[in-house]
Amino acid sequence: MTKGFWRRITAWRRSAPPPEPQDQAVAAQARDHAPGKARQERWRAVAGAPGMDAAAALFAPYQPPSSVRGAGAVLAQDSMASAVWDHAGGGLAWGNGLLAEGLTFRGYPTLAAMMLRAEFRKPVEIIAREATREWIRLRIVGPQGEGLPGTTPENMQADTQGGLPQDTQAVPPQAYPRDAAVRLRAVEQAFARLEVRDLMRRLVAQALGYGMGHVWIGLKATAGSEALPLRLTSHGVGRGQLERLSLIDPVWTTPAEYNALNPLAADYYRPTGWWVQGTQVHATRLLSMVPYEVPDLLKPAYNFGGLALPQMLEASVQNFLRTRQAVSDMIGNYATRVLRTDMAGGMADPGGAPEIDAEGVSARLAAMSAWQSSNGTFVLDRETEDFSISTASLTGLSDLQAQAQEFMAAVPGIPLVKLFGLQPQGLNASSEGEIRVFYDEIAAFQQAHMAPVLRALLRVVQLDLWGWIDPALEFEFVPLWQMSEQESAAVERQKADMDEINIRSGKITPAEARAREAADGTSLYRTLGLRPAAPGPAAPAVQKASS
Repeated sequence: MTKGFWRRITAWRRSAPPPEPQDQAVAAQARDHAPGKARQERWRAVAGAPGMDAAAALFAPYQPPSSVRGAGAVLAQDSMASAVWDHAGGGLAWGNGLLAEGLTFRGYPTLAAMMLRAEFRKPVEIIAREATREWIRLRIVGPQGEGLPGTTPENMQADTQGGLPQDTQAVPPQAYPRDAAVRLRAVEQAFARLEVRDLMRRLVAQALGYGMGHVWIGLKATAGSEALPLRLTSHGVGRGQLERLSLIDPVWTTPAEYNALNPLAADYYRPTGWWVQGTQVHATRLLSMVPYEVPDLLKPAYNFGGLALPQMLEASVQNFLRTRQAVSDMIGNYATRVLRTDMAGGMADPGGAPEIDAEGVSARLAAMSAWQSSNGTFVLDRETEDFSISTASLTGLSDLQAQAQEFMAAVPGIPLVKLFGLQPQGLNASSEGEIRVFYDEIAAFQQAHMAPVLRALLRVVQLDLWGWIDPALEFEFVPLWQMSEQESAAVERQKADMDEINIRSGKITPAEARAREAADGTSLYRTLGLRPAAPGPAAPAVQKASS
């Protein structure tokens, strides 16, 4: 029989240190495992001053690592942030800071660590792969078939008046091939050599994961001229001058200068130069992608990038992880064995309180745990003891966890079947509609963020190949939603019937029908090089009369 059991338990609880809050515990663990240099050099997203709350830190300018800016380079801080906070800080602090909570830039080290978790990484990878899965299709705008006029100076002058750049040569050089198929094949081979498709996939993943991505246009014999503007003309990029295309991690970049004075200027809050690990680079030499742009007031705090997808998913992922752990704990502890017994032992003294035989109770519990299998036997006192199992209801746990998963999929707009592999439940349930909506989102993403970068790369590649830019050479994204072979054959049958009816009625000629078929990007015969005029029937062979 143990004396003073509860008194010792109470004394131990009083002497034990209080549990550390979860956020402080995570921060302490990060400090304990962080390298020495990281503890000394503060390159977090927000240079938090003492006493600065979360809402005020939202507008604090980004502080890059000391090695990013050149020696002695200082970027003038925008005084607008403090004025905006004085004007709108009270509104951001509404609800005990709920509006400002989770809005500050997480910083590139934190975002890189978040990308190690599957819940943050997979949505980024799915969007990047889907955006480059079917890739692009090069095409020539206008009549470019055999026997038709190709791109001439007159055609180019007419096209440039429609908005295309006019700073190219008026006459194609001698090395420029006149055959459209040869030009398309040369550009496709150049894209394959430079691995443009994989470059764009990694650029999208980088831009979504960090809020910003950069493509460096590496030219030969340009060392020391990185700070000069790059004009995508024959005078700026010569034949055979393109050396490589590479990604630049945004953590090694920060703006060198930007205009924060005149909102009417074209470069207002748009950096005209960047520091890249101590080297100043003109903005025209970096092709940037910012999928989720932030307002101008927050651009200095976000290193002139945008909102990263992991930061947007942070609240949903934390709720899902907490729900998943709670469901796991509930399943692991849904059944509790209950032993009703006489826990009061003898009396310590005639006038004292009864004490519990802790050693006896612990021994009984250890025996129950050791003999809890189906082959075990446990003996109970018939008069003073009783044994039962108390279970908790597990109804609704799967719905709670599924709802938390749906919240994670709602932020990037990815169907559950693609993000988690979950098929819809129910009679005649299908994900076809959700997938088509997702493909529409990907198509809009391609046009808004990938197309500007690809247009610039297409011009650079043409200058590198021929020293001339063909305004009729364009590209289009191949739709992700593809028809089956039966559906494609049915569509082609309808087109053929329509052409036959139009030709018989005199609306179009056979040559016009062939031209339409040659210009149709979805036609089954688009790769045959259809001529405008159908070839005539072969002349019958003349048979010699036998003598």
